[in-house]
Amino acid sequence: MPISPIITFKAGRCDFPPGREPNKIKPLDPPGYVYLYFEDGLVHFCWRTRNNISEMPEMHLIVERKECSFRPYERDTTARPTAKTNGRIFVLKFASYSQRYLFWMQSKPQSRDGDPSWFSPRDRLIGKIVHRVLQGEEDIDVAGELAGVCNTDDRFDDDGNRKIEDVEEVEEKEQEPKRRWGRWWW
Repeated sequence: MPISPIITFKAGRCDFPPGREPNKIKPLDPPGYVYLYFEDGLVHFCWRTRNNISEMPEMHLIVERKECSFRPYERDTTARPTAKTNGRIFVLKFASYSQRYLFWMQSKPQSRDGDPSWFSPRDRLIGKIVHRVLQGEEDIDVAGELAGVCNTDDRFDDDGNRKIEDVEEVEEKEQEPKRRWGRWWW
């Protein structure tokens, strides 16, 4: 039976070996997608590789509403020093037990200075939408909410050029050929 995801976004999985000081997060290679949908009153949190053409995800968690949270994994500067994460990582945590899953955003980083761990407004909104779905909200206009977030002011590759709507077209004058080093060119 085909499903209708509420939200889908590019994300990879991470390995989080417990017990090491400090914990090192290791992004795993295969590019993938995270998607969520409702069925029978439960939230389905799925991950699959992008080259997977079957309908079966590699990871399929069925969770009750309000059982999980989905938040940015950001370095805690008040505790003992740890290595800064080198990517935009979200953590899926369960309320009733210590199990957690880490996912790294695989869309292009939007930081002006190229910082790969900077969460853009769009990244944060995706995280908030996923969290709201996990809390049980069903009537979310994902496309509408994401359309309202523009990253161009924060993009690393934004050159500041804007389209000018009110410039009058100038008639092109016929140019006379110019002579340069013995050859004619226009």
